[in-house]
Amino acid sequence: MSRTIVDPEGNFIFELEIDGISVAQFMECNGIKTTTQVFEIEEGGVNHRVHKVPGQSRWENLVLRYGVTSDTSLLQWRNEILEDGFAKRRNGAIIMKNLAMEEVRRYSFVNAWPVAYEGPNFVANGAELAVEMIELAHHGITVS
Repeated sequence: MSRTIVDPEGNFIFELEIDGISVAQFMECNGIKTTTQVFEIEEGGVNHRVHKVPGQSRWENLVLRYGVTSDTSLLQWRNEILEDGFAKRRNGAIIMKNLAMEEVRRYSFVNAWPVAYEGPNFVANGAELAVEMIELAHHGITVS
Protein backbone atom coordinates (compact mmCIF):
# COMPACT_ATOMS: atom_id res chain seq x y z
CA MET A 1 0.00 0.00 0.00
CA SER A 2 1.45 3.37 -0.96
CA ARG A 3 0.33 6.92 -0.36
CA THR A 4 1.15 10.08 -2.22
CA ILE A 5 2.88 12.60 -0.01
CA VAL A 6 1.07 15.93 -0.19
CA ASP A 7 3.01 19.18 0.10
CA PRO A 8 1.97 21.33 3.06
CA GLU A 9 -0.02 24.48 2.43
CA GLY A 10 0.91 27.99 3.48
CA ASN A 11 -0.82 29.39 6.53
CA PHE A 12 -1.59 32.85 5.24
CA ILE A 13 -5.05 32.78 3.61
CA PHE A 14 -7.94 32.35 6.06
CA GLU A 15 -11.62 33.14 5.98
CA LEU A 16 -14.17 33.34 8.78
CA GLU A 17 -17.64 32.04 8.05
CA ILE A 18 -20.57 32.55 10.44
CA ASP A 19 -23.85 30.71 9.83
CA GLY A 20 -22.76 29.89 6.27
CA ILE A 21 -21.90 33.51 5.35
CA SER A 22 -18.34 34.64 4.68
CA VAL A 23 -17.70 37.47 7.16
CA ALA A 24 -14.01 38.31 6.99
CA GLN A 25 -10.57 37.30 5.86
CA PHE A 26 -8.20 37.72 8.71
CA MET A 27 -4.54 38.03 9.53
CA GLU A 28 -4.16 35.76 12.53
CA CYS A 29 -6.04 33.03 14.35
CA ASN A 30 -5.07 31.49 17.68
CA GLY A 31 -6.84 29.00 19.90
CA ILE A 32 -7.41 25.96 17.70
CA LYS A 33 -6.33 23.83 20.63
CA THR A 34 -7.94 21.16 22.76
CA THR A 35 -6.66 19.65 26.00
CA THR A 36 -7.83 16.94 28.37
CA GLN A 37 -7.21 16.99 32.09
CA VAL A 38 -5.19 13.99 33.31
CA PHE A 39 -5.84 12.36 36.68
CA GLU A 40 -3.01 10.28 38.10
CA ILE A 41 -4.06 7.37 40.32
CA GLU A 42 -1.49 5.63 42.48
CA GLU A 43 -2.39 2.03 43.22
CA GLY A 44 -0.95 0.33 46.27
CA GLY A 45 1.37 -2.55 45.37
CA VAL A 46 1.87 -1.23 41.79
CA ASN A 47 5.15 0.63 42.16
CA HIS A 48 6.31 0.55 38.53
CA ARG A 49 3.67 2.96 37.18
CA VAL A 50 0.94 5.44 37.87
CA HIS A 51 -2.45 4.99 36.20
CA LYS A 52 -3.42 7.99 34.06
CA VAL A 53 -7.09 8.49 33.26
CA PRO A 54 -8.81 11.26 31.31
CA GLY A 55 -10.81 14.01 32.97
CA GLN A 56 -12.65 16.97 31.42
CA SER A 57 -11.72 18.05 27.90
CA ARG A 58 -11.87 21.66 26.79
CA TRP A 59 -11.27 23.88 23.79
CA GLU A 60 -9.42 27.18 23.91
CA ASN A 61 -11.25 30.33 22.80
CA LEU A 62 -10.61 31.40 19.21
CA VAL A 63 -8.80 34.73 18.91
CA LEU A 64 -9.07 36.33 15.45
CA ARG A 65 -7.22 39.43 14.26
CA TYR A 66 -8.32 41.10 11.05
CA GLY A 67 -7.91 44.35 9.17
CA VAL A 68 -10.58 46.99 9.75
CA THR A 69 -13.13 47.31 6.94
CA SER A 70 -16.51 49.02 6.67
CA ASP A 71 -18.21 45.71 7.67
CA THR A 72 -19.23 45.87 11.34
CA SER A 73 -21.11 42.56 11.60
CA LEU A 74 -18.67 41.05 14.13
CA LEU A 75 -18.83 44.17 16.27
CA GLN A 76 -22.65 44.14 16.06
CA TRP A 77 -22.64 40.50 17.20
CA ARG A 78 -20.48 41.50 20.21
CA ASN A 79 -22.88 44.37 20.95
CA GLU A 80 -25.81 41.91 21.03
CA ILE A 81 -24.03 40.05 23.84
CA LEU A 82 -23.38 43.33 25.68
CA GLU A 83 -27.13 44.03 25.49
CA ASP A 84 -27.90 40.65 27.14
CA GLY A 85 -28.56 38.89 23.83
CA PHE A 86 -26.80 35.77 25.05
CA ALA A 87 -29.13 33.57 22.98
CA LYS A 88 -27.27 34.77 19.87
CA ARG A 89 -24.88 31.81 19.66
CA ARG A 90 -23.83 30.94 16.14
CA ASN A 91 -22.04 28.21 14.24
CA GLY A 92 -19.16 28.94 11.93
CA ALA A 93 -15.87 27.88 10.47
CA ILE A 94 -12.33 28.99 9.91
CA ILE A 95 -11.47 28.08 6.34
CA MET A 96 -7.87 27.69 5.21
CA LYS A 97 -7.36 28.28 1.50
CA ASN A 98 -4.52 27.71 -0.93
CA LEU A 99 -3.11 30.25 -3.38
CA ALA A 100 -5.82 29.35 -5.91
CA MET A 101 -8.37 30.31 -3.18
CA GLU A 102 -9.57 26.69 -2.96
CA GLU A 103 -10.61 25.32 0.41
CA VAL A 104 -7.89 23.14 1.93
CA ARG A 105 -9.22 22.61 5.42
CA ARG A 106 -12.25 23.65 7.43
CA TYR A 107 -12.29 24.10 11.22
CA SER A 108 -16.01 24.15 12.06
CA PHE A 109 -17.10 25.40 15.47
CA VAL A 110 -20.50 25.29 17.18
CA ASN A 111 -22.45 27.50 19.60
CA ALA A 112 -19.96 30.36 19.47
CA TRP A 113 -20.37 33.81 20.97
CA PRO A 114 -17.97 36.75 21.17
CA VAL A 115 -16.48 37.12 24.64
CA ALA A 116 -14.13 39.99 23.81
CA TYR A 117 -13.49 42.68 21.22
CA GLU A 118 -10.49 44.98 20.86
CA GLY A 119 -10.39 47.90 18.47
CA PRO A 120 -7.35 49.10 16.53
CA ASN A 121 -4.49 51.08 18.00
CA PHE A 122 -4.43 54.53 16.41
CA VAL A 123 -1.05 56.11 15.71
CA ALA A 124 -1.07 59.41 13.81
CA ASN A 125 2.35 58.90 12.23
CA GLY A 126 1.97 55.15 11.64
CA ALA A 127 1.66 53.43 8.30
CA GLU A 128 0.47 50.06 9.56
CA LEU A 129 -2.83 48.36 8.90
CA ALA A 130 -5.61 49.04 11.44
CA VAL A 131 -6.32 45.70 13.13
CA GLU A 132 -9.28 44.56 15.25
CA MET A 133 -9.52 41.49 17.46
CA ILE A 134 -12.50 39.34 18.36
CA GLU A 135 -12.42 36.39 20.74
CA LEU A 136 -15.00 33.60 20.41
CA ALA A 137 -15.97 31.02 23.02
CA HIS A 138 -17.49 27.85 21.53
CA HIS A 139 -18.50 24.27 22.28
CA GLY A 140 -15.97 22.48 20.10
CA ILE A 141 -14.32 22.23 16.71
CA THR A 142 -14.45 19.54 14.04
CA VAL A 143 -11.80 19.42 11.34
CA SER A 144 -12.60 18.45 7.76
